[in-house]
Amino acid sequence: MKKVLKWIGIVLAVLVGLLVVAAVLLNIMGGSRLKKTHDDVQAESITIPDDAAALARGEHLVNVGCKSCHGPDLSGQPLLADPAIGLVYAANISGVGDTHSDEELVLAIRHGLDQDGRQLVIMPAESFIKLSAEDLGAIIAYLKTVPRLENSLPGPELTFMGKILLGSGMMGQVFPAEYIDHDQPFPAMPEVGANLEYGAYVAGLCAGCHGPDLAGGPSGEPGAPPVPSLRGDSALNSWSEEEFLLFMHTGLTPDGRQIDPEVMPWESFGKFDDEELQGMWLYLQSMPPAG
Repeated sequence: MKKVLKWIGIVLAVLVGLLVVAAVLLNIMGGSRLKKTHDDVQAESITIPDDAAALARGEHLVNVGCKSCHGPDLSGQPLLADPAIGLVYAANISGVGDTHSDEELVLAIRHGLDQDGRQLVIMPAESFIKLSAEDLGAIIAYLKTVPRLENSLPGPELTFMGKILLGSGMMGQVFPAEYIDHDQPFPAMPEVGANLEYGAYVAGLCAGCHGPDLAGGPSGEPGAPPVPSLRGDSALNSWSEEEFLLFMHTGLTPDGRQIDPEVMPWESFGKFDDEELQGMWLYLQSMPPAG
């Protein structure tokens, strides 16, 4: 009996040791991903306009695509604040034209990389890489007009457990720079309005949450519910266009549920005008069910 207990103790000790080693290795892997750089990615040279129409277009796109993460004044805010996992801020991008060159802004927005090539956390470059050169130029032009607001924010800081989750892949694809095709060309700029081509274009901004094919899937946030599909097999298939527009502007579903803007940033996407949303509706309705 004593020998049996002894062997059980040895086995348990070995298992605990292996778990400790695995935890340490995953922690190191997570920390390495936080510091990973992509020196092989080069920013494209694009025209940065200065006319009123382009600045207005840039402001419109910043209101839709940037403020839900970077805050209403663009001075940054927490994206992840969990004592068990860590703290990740969306950067203060007010006055970013004073601290970044045009090429560095292209690198950050289109490729999800900082000035030194370090991959940015939860920066939805998988959506913004689908923007035309004209729209990216308009966004940068507008950001360069935004005055600097002093709000010093730390870089991403993960706990030991947070790095384990990151190293194991349990936090999802939080570094778009790791998997997007950095060599893909700029798409052509479609006619803005209630048409299928423009609807497909703006629906690309949904890819950051709903996936590159808009089929949804597991959330990148531990413990969060799955992200729904937007394709032909989704709940949207039973909505009318009017119900879709109402939801995008107010977060109110046809069955009367109020969606938390922290879960679905309708407060930002609702800044698209009705014609833009009608184009998106046409495109989503045209999509077949997921694979």
